[in-house]
Amino acid sequence: MCGRIVLIASAQDMTREFGLADPPRIPPRYNIPPAGPVAAILAEGPDRVLRFLQWGIQTPGPGRGGGSLRMINARAETIAHKTTFAEAFARRRCLIPVNGFYEWKRTGRRARPFLIRRPTGGLFTLAGIWSRWEYPGARVLDACAIITTEAADFMRDIHHRMPVVIAPGQRQKWLETPPAQATSCEPLLRPVTGDLIAHAVDPRVGSPDFDEPACLEPWRPGREGQLDLFASRKDNDD
Repeated sequence: MCGRIVLIASAQDMTREFGLADPPRIPPRYNIPPAGPVAAILAEGPDRVLRFLQWGIQTPGPGRGGGSLRMINARAETIAHKTTFAEAFARRRCLIPVNGFYEWKRTGRRARPFLIRRPTGGLFTLAGIWSRWEYPGARVLDACAIITTEAADFMRDIHHRMPVVIAPGQRQKWLETPPAQATSCEPLLRPVTGDLIAHAVDPRVGSPDFDEPACLEPWRPGREGQLDLFASRKDNDD
């Protein structure tokens, strides 16, 4: 599951990391929830572009006339073959740049948020796919989902799944592999073995309204008397 992310990189950071010609200014966000816009890196020919996509791909809902579901995650184990995501995996892969993501460790009825980040706090990229929906009146919506896999060793005590991290040397392959060869990207969908670390953070991270630098600070012992806020997230990791 991946239901909250952090992106506080500057335009200069993004230019240096991805070779963007003219990146937009991105206000720092310390607690980005689903349903809103997230930054994504796409390949347009030989160029890298940054676009904002809605986080959550809409899919047909259960039952007849069941509306739609918004899938914020897609499982690595089935993404290449499941009807919901197979076309996007083949043709519309993207990178989601982050400075970290949150996961909740459940102990009984209690849920404690953890921040997963690089020791330096720097950028890294999550594997994503995106889709386009066209509505009456020429309205177009581009939306994305983050791909998850089984948790790496350092994460297993927190949660059994985690987002797929695409290493810098694998980004070109992830973005540019043609549809007919998309299955060659499946080996990239494995648990990260890099330099990520995790630490507990303020329980207020459970509320998307809490979006400030304090979100990133380690949660200090002795503050346990404060009210825990349970994550208002639905685990819809397809």
